[in-house]
Amino acid sequence: MLNRREFMTMAAALCTAFGVSNLPEPVAAALKRIDPRTIPRLLYLQGQSCSGCSISLLQAKEPSPLTLITRYSQLAFHTDLSATSGPQAMELIERYLAGEAGQYILALEGSIPKEMPSACMIGDKTLASLLEAGGRTMTAAIAIGACACDGGIPAAEGNLTGAIGLPEFFAERHIEKPLIQVRGCSVHPDWVWQTVVYLVKIGVPELTETGSPKLFFNRSIHETCPRYHDFQEEIFAEKLGDSGCLFKLGCLGPQTKADCSSRWWNGGQTWCINVNAPCIGCASPLFARQKDMPFYRMKKKV
Repeated sequence: MLNRREFMTMAAALCTAFGVSNLPEPVAAALKRIDPRTIPRLLYLQGQSCSGCSISLLQAKEPSPLTLITRYSQLAFHTDLSATSGPQAMELIERYLAGEAGQYILALEGSIPKEMPSACMIGDKTLASLLEAGGRTMTAAIAIGACACDGGIPAAEGNLTGAIGLPEFFAERHIEKPLIQVRGCSVHPDWVWQTVVYLVKIGVPELTETGSPKLFFNRSIHETCPRYHDFQEEIFAEKLGDSGCLFKLGCLGPQTKADCSSRWWNGGQTWCINVNAPCIGCASPLFARQKDMPFYRMKKKV
């Protein structure tokens, strides 16, 4: 039987194993070299969003959210988390966007209403005007979540606001600062925080053809799925709850690149396929583009 000292030693070892072992080696190395006194600030704005990505970011396990926003990044402002509000918040935001508050990384969660700018206001300013100002003074930008990257659900067919993502917004204005796209609905906290750590200490990570870090988005979910052998053997689930490959139930793993199968969600508890649900493709640039797109649907052809 373990005594208390042995138990605590084993628990500490397990915590270390489950926390640090899930960090890509370059990110783990960068964590050790970060000096919080010299890293850029993180200015986090929200557009057309449900705040789901912000909620997800608060579920980070190791390092904790508090450590991440005080030691490994310096959070200047966040719409949901900052105590500052009203005129003081607007003054703070505008000082950064004017280049008067030092280096900063601009993070955006949510889409941008291109056809209806007043649909998204921060204080008395449109989101579009703030982002355009930030494009001139920021060090780099991170689009966080499906909405910020590609428009997401607000950009689905038939939307009234003309919602677009940050890459399209910057391209229209010829803003050419570094931009990293971290997709997901909601995004996995590891993808964002580890991208921030890599960016502030090493620089822009190697990106995929869709602008996402190869550290997390280099292989399709289909390739790494534990049911891939069922696909090869043509063993398909015919209804929810069946065993076998979920392709016929509309699984979008073949067109979605992410490391969900090894990273897992909800503090490493599980992920979509593990609970017998098809991948809905939330990390794909094509996510939710059609207004009649059901998450689960039968496919006639394999």
